[in-house]
Formats: sequence, structure tokens, C-alpha cells
Amino acid sequence: MTAPPGFTETVLADPFEIHVGPVFERGSGGERVFLLRIGERHVNMRGVLHGGMLMTFADLALGQAAWDLTDHAHVVTLSMQSQFLKPARVGDVVEVRPRLLRRTRSLLFLRGDFQVAGELIYTASSIWKILGEA
Repeated sequence: MTAPPGFTETVLADPFEIHVGPVFERGSGGERVFLLRIGERHVNMRGVLHGGMLMTFADLALGQAAWDLTDHAHVVTLSMQSQFLKPARVGDVVEVRPRLLRRTRSLLFLRGDFQVAGELIYTASSIWKILGEA
């Protein structure tokens, strides 16, 4: 799959996340927007985006934002809360712009509102522990 106009493919290093992609991005630093086009391998038996797949995409996108916001320090997910609002199907493009809600010396609080064609389908809020320099 090629990148949509204005987007480039996100370079994924985590072996598990590589199976999710390709993922595309636009912007830089803590202002990136991420896209995932839903394929056959992303859906459940009912033909809608699998919840675990959506949570993986959330962890990937919010993790990329955490990495950006810490100048590429090692970070790990401490918790993630999810709200599934509407289904997505094969061919849909899911878009998210992660947002920093709060930062302490050792923690980041992030949120992502995931949309398909401007319609909110899922939200995720996460807390990330900053472990140190990469």
C-alpha cells in the first residue's frame, strides 16, 4: 500500500507493531497525525475492526507521541483506557492526532480520538512511564 497524499510511512521498529502496518503519518514531533487503512487481517468474524487491533493501533500512535515528547527516551505504557463508539470496516481509514494532556517528571498522560471520515469511532487515554534516554 502506498502512502496517501501528504503522508509518509511511519518507520516502525517494534516487531509486533510491524505486523499492524503499514501506518502512515503527517507532521512532526508531538504534532503527528497517524493513519491506518483497515485490511482483511484487521477485522473480526463480523467484518468490523477487531477491538484488540484498534487498541494496538492506539498503543502504537500514542507511544510514538510519547517518544516524540521525550526526545526519544524509552517509554512504556502503564495503563490505557478505551471507549469503543462505532465500528470500522475493511477499506476505512482510521485517523488519530495524539494529544498530551499532562506531563510530570516521570509520566505522560495522553489521549487519542480515532476517527473515520471525521466521525469519532474510538477514544483512548493512556499513561506512559518515562524510563530514560534512548
